[in-house]
Amino acid sequence: MAGASRRSTRCKTPSSSVDNYNDPSIRNGPEFHRILNVNIKYLFIFGLVFFLIALFLVNHLINPTEEPVKLKPRVVTPLPAPKLMDLPMFQGEHKESLYWGTYRPHVYFGVRARTPQSLLTRLMWLGVKDGRYSMWHLCQNSDELKTYGWTHHNGWDYGHQVLVDQEFTLMTSFLKYKEKESGYGGDWAVRIEAQSDESVSLPFVILAF
Repeated sequence: MAGASRRSTRCKTPSSSVDNYNDPSIRNGPEFHRILNVNIKYLFIFGLVFFLIALFLVNHLINPTEEPVKLKPRVVTPLPAPKLMDLPMFQGEHKESLYWGTYRPHVYFGVRARTPQSLLTRLMWLGVKDGRYSMWHLCQNSDELKTYGWTHHNGWDYGHQVLVDQEFTLMTSFLKYKEKESGYGGDWAVRIEAQSDESVSLPFVILAF
């Protein structure tokens, strides 16, 4: 009985460490907070180191970086073949037949030859717009034409177009032909017609060279 009572007494006696931990005065003391702050600091440092190691492994092991490709200068090697315009099928009479044509872009109508030094022609007309005289010759949206463009053109020796301005209509026709007396490339002619209402005067039309 005495031995049993001593064992039970020993078991019921709490240790000083447990009493200190359960003591509110110890848990709320400055020593306890200092230990807690140190543990949080170590935990943060450990997490940061772990994150950096994981980032390194992902970048260098899972997705290894490739060496930058050095850009080499581009070398343009021309095709070892004759130019299209120098082919036999584009020489002789075929080349001469395409010498003159309506090859002028950005104008309503223009004729030139397929040579750098060529005679140039273009269509111009004068009229009244917003109470003052204006000139039309370059193809641009500010002219406010209702319609313009080729209605017929075979790309060779004939073309017809209609230009509808606000109050009148211009029609141009281009024709090319070759006779024995013709020079190189043949001869060509242009016909310009203007139509308007009786109450509106016709514009002053010029074919400029």
